[in-house]
Amino acid sequence: MAAKLAWAILWLMEAAAIAQGQKFEITALIGGQLNGGLDLSTASLRHIDAKNGLIRGLALSYEPKAHAAVEFMWTYSNPDTFSQPIGGGPSTKIFVLDENRYFGNLLFHLANGEKPLRPFLLGGIGITDLAPAYPGVNGATRLAFALGGGVKYNFSRWFGLRLQVKWSPTYLSTTNGYWCDAVWGGCWSVGQNHYLNELDGTAALTFRF
Repeated sequence: MAAKLAWAILWLMEAAAIAQGQKFEITALIGGQLNGGLDLSTASLRHIDAKNGLIRGLALSYEPKAHAAVEFMWTYSNPDTFSQPIGGGPSTKIFVLDENRYFGNLLFHLANGEKPLRPFLLGGIGITDLAPAYPGVNGATRLAFALGGGVKYNFSRWFGLRLQVKWSPTYLSTTNGYWCDAVWGGCWSVGQNHYLNELDGTAALTFRF
């Protein structure tokens, strides 16, 4: 009886998919992350470097039209972070930086859902939660955006593979400085924005329904 019920549910899902096409995708991803340095210094430390590492995450997307989809994506990484003392000497590990990123993405597919191979472009905006694993160092939540692209390959109506490259800088802060021009003979106060730049390449399995 249970087997018949399971087959009936699968048949109904297949019929609905054929009639309407898959609208949703659940994605589990893993890959490598290239981190830029945190372009910030303190009274005792120079430029802070977040090392490269592993990134993993989950995404849920909805495709209301043949070529456009909206997506929520969460990713996590915990790179080691190094810095050099102001007085000189070798760089040393100062903490592990927990990074949780929450993005709302827009995807534009270059082929419709019935094609097995689907290149796509991605743009998104969200927040990055930075939590240094070090006593007395507070975390921060900052605005971030993402640009990327990749390709999806559907093995079947239900399952597929997603390969993606994404760049996602996170705004950290703005510091004031001065810019001087010898021709005009003057100096002006200018603001310098600081970002944590991250580039990742991921592979993912997708379940479509």
